[in-house]
Amino acid sequence: MMLSVRYPRPLPCTLSASQIWLDVVPAGSRLDLTAHGPGAGAAIFSWSLAAVGDQLYSTLRRPMILVERDDTDHGIDLLRHDYWWPREKCLDALVEEARTNAIPAPFRRDWPYAANIFARTRISENGDLTDDPVATKEGARIELRAKFDVVVAVMAAGTVSPAIDILVDPTPSPDPL
Repeated sequence: MMLSVRYPRPLPCTLSASQIWLDVVPAGSRLDLTAHGPGAGAAIFSWSLAAVGDQLYSTLRRPMILVERDDTDHGIDLLRHDYWWPREKCLDALVEEARTNAIPAPFRRDWPYAANIFARTRISENGDLTDDPVATKEGARIELRAKFDVVVAVMAAGTVSPAIDILVDPTPSPDPL
């Protein structure tokens, strides 16, 4: 498959809670995620297409994805946890989605943990993970840019439906990656 042909123009997708989007995002592409209002959120997984098993940073400490915009005031939560869905349930759905779409994926035991978007998690004094009631506003947007060819999986969450819009824009960044 030629990645440059995969996204010849911007490709939109809308997810409701518990729906999944998983695809290859070519180097230089912008990935826009837009919330549909309070309670919208998503977990994002990513690994290098060329080196399956890499996470948001590669094993060589190469940044894989650059955050170019975050309207939600601390809307990307790099705390890795299983708070929204049990990790096993997430993995079942994600592994099946990758297999169905013939996208190279890590072995089940090697899947990266999610970074959460449009949400923030706090650790309470007793060590419990709790949602921070940051209200996501309608139209809040996070823009990410792939530093090289990566696979990205987004699992929508929240109390509104639809919850998240996704747009992959293959237009290269005007600045060098």
